[in-house]
Amino acid sequence: MKYFFCKPILMACMLLGMLTACSDNGEVVVDMLPKLKRITLTDEQCKMRDNNNEFACRLFRTINEQKGSDNSVIVSPISVTYILGMLNTGADGQTRQQITDVLGLGGTVQEINEYCKKMTNEAPRVDPSVTVQIANSINVNLALGYTIVPQFKTDMQNYYNAQVEALDFNKSSSLDKINNWCSKKTDGMIPTILDELNPMAAMYLLNAIYFKATWTEKFDPNDTRDMDFTMPDGSTRQHKMMHRKALADYDKNDLCEMLYLPYGSDGYGMYVLLPVEGKTVDDVIQSLSADGVQQQLLDMEPHEVDILMPRFTTSSETMLDKVLPAMGMTRAFNADYAEFPYMAQRQHSAADPNTAQNCNLYVSMMKQMAKIEVDEQGTKASAVTIAEMGEVTAPPPSQYQQVDFHATRPFVYYIVEVSTRSIFFMGTYCGN
Repeated sequence: MKYFFCKPILMACMLLGMLTACSDNGEVVVDMLPKLKRITLTDEQCKMRDNNNEFACRLFRTINEQKGSDNSVIVSPISVTYILGMLNTGADGQTRQQITDVLGLGGTVQEINEYCKKMTNEAPRVDPSVTVQIANSINVNLALGYTIVPQFKTDMQNYYNAQVEALDFNKSSSLDKINNWCSKKTDGMIPTILDELNPMAAMYLLNAIYFKATWTEKFDPNDTRDMDFTMPDGSTRQHKMMHRKALADYDKNDLCEMLYLPYGSDGYGMYVLLPVEGKTVDDVIQSLSADGVQQQLLDMEPHEVDILMPRFTTSSETMLDKVLPAMGMTRAFNADYAEFPYMAQRQHSAADPNTAQNCNLYVSMMKQMAKIEVDEQGTKASAVTIAEMGEVTAPPPSQYQQVDFHATRPFVYYIVEVSTRSIFFMGTYCGN
């Protein structure tokens, strides 16, 4: 697999008009400057990237195990990473350790935050022909007297560019405000994340990601035809299949065929993993690992490929408060054991502001809604991840108890940023 990197270009926007203008003698000056800006990671951040991709694969496997492989799924692992990074900053003790272990990034709280900040700030600038928007928001319940701990607010604004706001969770206007934020940050792809606000919640943490890109080489709609798509149960259904012949990076092994489809100027791309006959989407997902993904990319070579790809739309809602405990992050969701002392304060006397004290919270609900649209032009994908924080009302018991929470056929895909190989979206398509 070949990657094309470039050095950052200073003042590129100012030069663009000059480079496409005519020279003094009337000749056209052609813009041949590199279009991509590589995200440069330190050695330690490269390890965090690899670990985060490993987390993405484990998360995707766990979601697939809980949902089953009969239905299409779309998830954004990096959106979950941002929420866990924010939670990690406000956590302590074994709760923080479990978040760190599940997230798998390694490093200190500050190092994790700096990694998230780098991806937040630089991922949108990799490829000017690809739209990537990352936004974070924290809404605290004003009606119950909650306020953000000053240091936590500073960290959220500094590392996550988070919008921090106090709202009355009893008012419908507050629900509208949160849902409107989601709709705006996802260009309307996810217009609603909550049907109602919990009036007893302390705060909501949100992350939204929006991705829009055209294929480097678009499919011709005139070549799209109705064809049989084999469903997981072996039945067939008529489906709109996009078609083209292309020189593309491709590889095949005993498990699957792999195809790379670049977007824009090849700053982002989609990898499609099609199980070979006798293998299933489950087999492919179970094999996914950060090292395996990296090796797959290295093994791919240019081939002349006759491509058939379905035109599809997939939406998913994933209850992460069921998924993450199954991965080992149990304490954060348990009111008896959670340790989040650095996030919120509560004023216990309206007459005396000095009575505000840090309160210990737990994650009372956490979910992600995601959507992807793939057609002849390219891909649009969005995800919103939300964590609802409730207050612990009783002191934790002295003993800790472990809680167990038990292409013409379906395929797996993931969308990556090429220079860091960070996985932004992962999904399966099963024809439904």
